[in-house]
Amino acid sequence: MLRSFLLTVPLLSLLAPILRAEVAQFVPSKDNTLFQQVDPSQQRSNGLGDMTVGRTNQDGSGPATISIRRGLLAFDIASQIPTGSIITDVVLSMRDVQGLNGDPTVNLHRVLTNWGEGTSFQNGGQGALATNGDATWLYTFFNASSPNTSPIWTTPGGDFTSLSSGSAVIFDDLGGGQLFSWSSSTNPLMIDDVQFWLDNPASNFGWILIGDESRGQTAKRFTSREGSVPPVLQVTYSVVPEASVVTLMGVAGMIAFGVGIRSRLHQRP
Repeated sequence: MLRSFLLTVPLLSLLAPILRAEVAQFVPSKDNTLFQQVDPSQQRSNGLGDMTVGRTNQDGSGPATISIRRGLLAFDIASQIPTGSIITDVVLSMRDVQGLNGDPTVNLHRVLTNWGEGTSFQNGGQGALATNGDATWLYTFFNASSPNTSPIWTTPGGDFTSLSSGSAVIFDDLGGGQLFSWSSSTNPLMIDDVQFWLDNPASNFGWILIGDESRGQTAKRFTSREGSVPPVLQVTYSVVPEASVVTLMGVAGMIAFGVGIRSRLHQRP
């Protein structure tokens, strides 16, 4: 039995060169902005507009009350990448359309609750009154006709993992239009998130983008999926062709069977 195992394992190692590297690119399947607001009748979103992340100077330099902005975006990973694939590299690119407010760090956190994108729109960082289906500060899918019946976040401002999956410094380029990237080469947990979404598509709720919320006037504004330069998630993954796996496993089985017969022959008196 041991001899059979020792012969089979090296054969299975032949799978490594057969792994086929592929690259897929995704634009968000949905995105939105959460605007800090605890009044159910004043919930705001920007489902069809740009995404704002960080904190404005709307309430000055004191304790934040309505100035925090958080971005949401999700990608339909399972629509392009075959089940069973192995994610090996991830890069998220987003275009800053404002280019102001210093050089804050923006972190990605995996979202734990499903959320929506409605038809709200405002060309700026103040957002518009939320429409049906929008994610807001208090609600995951806003019901405009009856806000208090809307499904809620467990925690106002979004439900997400406490550990950041990735970070990038969004420096002040003064002119706007600069592309910024979050890469798994320096943020390996991004690979874990995308692999999780591939393996568990029903739990794929994307990332929330959280900027510097410690002080006013740190907000950054990114083009959303409706813009001319939408966010792009580039995913590199490896696939083992099914035919190759079947062939190798078959050969391994035949070798193991042959070794077993030979061993029994040698044991005869």
